[in-house]
Amino acid sequence: MRRRIVGTVLLAAAVMFALAVPAQAATGLLVVNGVPHENPQRGCYPATSPVSLENFTDSTVLVHSAANCRGPVTAQVGPDQSVEVFGASYFVL
Repeated sequence: MRRRIVGTVLLAAAVMFALAVPAQAATGLLVVNGVPHENPQRGCYPATSPVSLENFTDSTVLVHSAANCRGPVTAQVGPDQSVEVFGASYFVL
């Protein structure tokens, strides 16, 4: 019984900690098809092909061949890199 209570308390603490972590954003400027995005939030975004991407953030950006960040990754763009590639969406890590 005591182990079950301790386990439940630890699980509840882990869940609260996970929920308390703030959303992460890339720090810097991401330019997609000529449109600047300052400190973009982590996540998936739509794009029109070809995707012209200039990454001046501290995060890597993945360009996907299909919408909703599905399909193969057509480019992995690290900090201070630029690319023009086929793609329908991109994911900021």
